[in-house]
Amino acid sequence: MLKSVAKKMIRLVQDRALPIPTSNETAALSELQATFLKLPVLETTSVVPSEATWFGNMNRLRELVLNSDPREFLRWDVIQKTMFVAYSDYLYKELKYLKHLADWKTRWHDAIKESSAGHPTPFVFYPASSGNLIHHAYHVAQFEEKTEIHVDKMDCILEFGGGYGSMCRLFHTLGFKGKYVIFDLPSFSGLQKYYLKTLGIPVQSGVDFMNCKSGVVCVSDIQQLKVLLKDHFTKRNTMFVGTWSISESPVSVRDSVIPLISEFQAFLIAYQDRFAEVDNTVYFDNWKRSVQNVTWHNWRIQHIPNSDYLIGNVTSAL
Repeated sequence: MLKSVAKKMIRLVQDRALPIPTSNETAALSELQATFLKLPVLETTSVVPSEATWFGNMNRLRELVLNSDPREFLRWDVIQKTMFVAYSDYLYKELKYLKHLADWKTRWHDAIKESSAGHPTPFVFYPASSGNLIHHAYHVAQFEEKTEIHVDKMDCILEFGGGYGSMCRLFHTLGFKGKYVIFDLPSFSGLQKYYLKTLGIPVQSGVDFMNCKSGVVCVSDIQQLKVLLKDHFTKRNTMFVGTWSISESPVSVRDSVIPLISEFQAFLIAYQDRFAEVDNTVYFDNWKRSVQNVTWHNWRIQHIPNSDYLIGNVTSAL
């Protein structure tokens, strides 16, 4: 119901067309398109279903980057289908939850102010934000409520499957000043770099990242990820983030990353019961039992069908 009403009402919300790109935007667009020109079209018929799904998404994203205006990528079908929720019945409930937090006025009100980067669709009942940013803020608020830890207290964060960079942006808006690694498929790493640079968030090469105390690096190579985590995630306040992303990956990919986070201090995970050939309920039940010294909070997300939160922290941390 909310979805159909919102689609009609959004026409009444001020939604300006894109202006002519600035010289800085033109340079960023050229870099993005050069990145995607180097990426091949992926075969989707000879792989397992979970891989075929994301290979198809990568192919569609490549097509759009090279043939459409990336300044409005948040309106593209592949983005709206996979990582940007604009209209849904549950978004108003999540916004209401945020507004009832004790620090709504001092913290969350400003944190969910949407930028123009990517030309996001405004949330019809709160045009200063977008449905997706509200959704991400709700995840973080759930983590903070359960663990009593503010994310800006973290030193190092690994996000598995960072979408277009929205969660990373939110962490920085909330005051995070440490090291942030996003591990994702090459296409989405390219999009994340473009988006975060557009917002002025420092995105670095692997070498620069290793020599700095803060910043963001977008990684697609598992060996590079191993080096970064081994050499630079040695501090106490480490956090893993994966909202539906890790549960939408083939088991072979998960199993290459999961061992790397066994000694992390905090976890924010959301997952659906099943994705393609994988039973996620069994997978995460087995995994959480294998992690030592973590207090877990695992519960059904009542307003999102067939989905659960898995949030945890080492109680002696922070």
